[in-house]
Amino acid sequence: MLLLMDLDNTLVDREAAFSAWAGRFVAERGGGPGDVDWLIELDADGYTARDRVAAALRERFGLAESRDRLVERLLREHVEEIAPIPGVPEQLASLGEQGVRRVVVSNGSEWQQQRKLRVTGLADLVDDVIISEAVGCKKPDPEIFRIALDRSPTPGEAWMIGDHPDADVRGAARVGLRTGWVDRGRRWLGDDPPTVQAVTAPAVIEAAISVRHPYHS
Repeated sequence: MLLLMDLDNTLVDREAAFSAWAGRFVAERGGGPGDVDWLIELDADGYTARDRVAAALRERFGLAESRDRLVERLLREHVEEIAPIPGVPEQLASLGEQGVRRVVVSNGSEWQQQRKLRVTGLADLVDDVIISEAVGCKKPDPEIFRIALDRSPTPGEAWMIGDHPDADVRGAARVGLRTGWVDRGRRWLGDDPPTVQAVTAPAVIEAAISVRHPYHS
């Protein structure tokens, strides 16, 4: 079995780490809760370009700090306190013992995403890491999933697990992968639902394993 997995808000809790950083950043500049909410919404779970976020921060708070310096801070500072989603390390270790090939497929910068894996201890619990900056294409482009398949010897049954409906689920479905959506309490909107869904990655992976090995009484 081949298990392709998103990183942010699937295996690691980027939302909590960035929210904590945003709270400190805003407080240091005299902002309030509304400013924190604004920054978190603008960030969009990391999908908004960092230079755009940096430019907006300079304008909102009248910062003298250069845009390049702010981009660097946005990329690096929250990473040092990021934590794995509860249950993920134990589950990845167990999957490895079962012979499941565990591959991270993530959009983002090579340095940042690799650093998240090291900080959380997940680097030693996966078999391969495919990051958009390194391979020249990003989810939902089907090519990044094809790269993952090509780099996996005899992949057998293949799944993609992630929290983004388009980047993770619909993108992977275009190349024929089964999909698991980490819904984080959200409802699926539109057609082409995932194969399985649950609130957290461990629950989604358990559901995928159950589909692979259905229980018979």
